[in-house]
Amino acid sequence: MMELIIRSPISWTFKMTPEQKEKIRAVKNIFIPTNTLQKMLQSMKRIRELAIIDGYKNRPDCMFVTGETGVGKTTFIEQYLEANQRYDVADGEEEKTVIPVLYCSLPKSKRPVHVVEQLLVKMGDELQGKGDDVPGLTNRLVHLAKKAKVELIIIDEFQHAIDAANEDIFEDIGEWFKIFIDAARIPIVFLGVPWAKPILDVNDQLRRRVRKNSYTIENYTLDTFNEFQMFLQRVEQELPIKPYRELWEQEMAFRLFAASRGNLSELMEGIIQPACIEAIYDESQFISERHFIDAVEENTDWLDGNNPLAVEIDKVEALQQKTSSYWNENAERLASKVVKPTYATVKFSNLNLQTVLSKR
Repeated sequence: MMELIIRSPISWTFKMTPEQKEKIRAVKNIFIPTNTLQKMLQSMKRIRELAIIDGYKNRPDCMFVTGETGVGKTTFIEQYLEANQRYDVADGEEEKTVIPVLYCSLPKSKRPVHVVEQLLVKMGDELQGKGDDVPGLTNRLVHLAKKAKVELIIIDEFQHAIDAANEDIFEDIGEWFKIFIDAARIPIVFLGVPWAKPILDVNDQLRRRVRKNSYTIENYTLDTFNEFQMFLQRVEQELPIKPYRELWEQEMAFRLFAASRGNLSELMEGIIQPACIEAIYDESQFISERHFIDAVEENTDWLDGNNPLAVEIDKVEALQQKTSSYWNENAERLASKVVKPTYATVKFSNLNLQTVLSKR
């Protein structure tokens, strides 16, 4: 008689322990504010407080923040919004929503009406920003913002106002923001890439509003390598498991600098966080060299054979940002007016030479 063999079904799920889950949460929530981000936070606090003290009677100071993609603008704003969430309060027999900080990513637009509509949608407008002309929509937005006690507005992706647009179009959008600020008297923080600056340049009044509070968040270079090392040191202190070698030590730091091109998003989201998470999945006691190598190859543009974490240090070549992107108004017809940032190649020997010269 044939014996019947009953096999258990294959389990395709991986069950993490509560400790592993907590470690992964810790890794995902690491946020180290740089010196520039700390200064930005103080400025945001100041313009917000001054408008409150003034009772929103006068035109407020605003902020303008630029930086190439991945320098940390979005992560910073996410942290700020987390600490300033909207909430409901009782107002007589009904509840109303208080929105201390209104966030809106600017839509790619050729007319101010799309900007107003998007802001109204973010406010929770019952009509979803429809049913009126621009002046009428603007009045509705001002009314809703006052009703929701909005203290600060954050406009992200500010460059979308000039994507594929001519000067007349971003003049119109810049003019609308000036009109809205005059009407609402609520400070605004504008965030975008460096080539978003022409939106302010064509409007003197809007430019004056941000003159005292303009910031540029830059990628790390050899000139700021000491700051990069200090950042890595603080990151290492926050990691739930330790790396196989100190991240801030000069050689290791240069490898990470090369792999990330000095870009915080590439560094954290493309290398350090995924390497640490894989180590947690593996139930490893530390983040191994292999975890870092795999993270670089899976999440960045570096391919096997030139991975800065896998080759000898004298063969590591890093690209550091040389110039920022900008808007070229004199570009030839049909050519893009956006000039991309440029990069220079540097090696570990360049860092050593710079270190020696700095000590003289």
